[in-house]
Parts: sequence; structure tokens; C-alpha cells
Amino acid sequence: MSTQVYLGIGSNLNRDNAVLFALEKLRPLFKEFKVSPVYESKAVREAEPDYYNLCVGGSTELSMEDLYNEIVKIEGEAGAELMIYNSTNFGLKHRVDIDILTYGNEVRDEPCKVPRHDIQDYPFVNIPLNDIAPELVHPILGLPVSELNEQMVPHIPEGRRVVKVPFDTKRKFTSWGN
Repeated sequence: MSTQVYLGIGSNLNRDNAVLFALEKLRPLFKEFKVSPVYESKAVREAEPDYYNLCVGGSTELSMEDLYNEIVKIEGEAGAELMIYNSTNFGLKHRVDIDILTYGNEVRDEPCKVPRHDIQDYPFVNIPLNDIAPELVHPILGLPVSELNEQMVPHIPEGRRVVKVPFDTKRKFTSWGN
């Protein structure tokens, strides 16, 4: 049986390649794969470089446990790099972070917590999710993403605003480069 799933993707390290890599690896796991625009946002920790964030969705035949394991595998395959930014050494950091935002209407804590609070808490998740699934009803709050978006957007502080960036999500990942 197929389940509708939405994921959040973020990277502030080798961002273009990380997004393209994640999309290439995730696309085969879903039917009717939808990809939001890419947004740039400030890191929660101010010393870090800005992030690229987007959301994807589609239906999958994978169980939640199998999807979670595939995501962990993709994040591992993406690898890590030494992050040095503004003279701060952050050590080795994963190139990409992929989170399951919703898995059908399920409310669970294992193998990860769904729905993720990020949907109602972070503009860098809510705004791209609203682009591809405004009608999606939050399994706990009972509100559509579009309504959560309408409540959030007017109150986003200056430093937490997100900006849509031109990004061709249909490009192929070629290599990690430098």
C-alpha cells in the first residue's frame, strides 16, 4: 500500500551538490515526486553559513522504517566535510540533512518523530512545504499547511526570513567537487 510522505532537505555545506545528490537518491523511492523551490535561510547557529532548504513529497511503498533506513543511507553516502567558516572550525559536518516531516497521518516517535515540529516552527520548512502541499493537514494540529503558513509568515523575525533562490532542481548531480 502506498503512503503519502513529505521530507525536508537542508544543507549549508557544498549546498548545490548536496541538494542535487539528495534529489537524485530520493527520486526513485517515490511516485509522483514533487519538489519545492529552494530557499536560502540563516543558520540557527549564527556563526554557521546560510542553508539551502527545500521540501519534497510523493507516495512510497516503503514502510516508515525502510524509508528512514534509506534516508540514513543517503545521508551517509553524501558524506561529510570539514567546515571552516569565518575562521571558526566546526569540524566534520554532514553534507545533507533529510528529515521525514510526515508519513501519511501517522503520529510516531520511532524510528523518528513524525510529524516533525519543524512544520509549524520553522519558515525554512513551512514555506517550501506550503509550495508543494498547502492542503496537507497536520496530523496533530488538524490544520492545513496553508493555514499554518498564513499564521507564520506575518510574524517571521527579520533574521529568520527565507528567500527563494534560482535553482534548477532537474540538474544532474555530477560530483562533490571542492
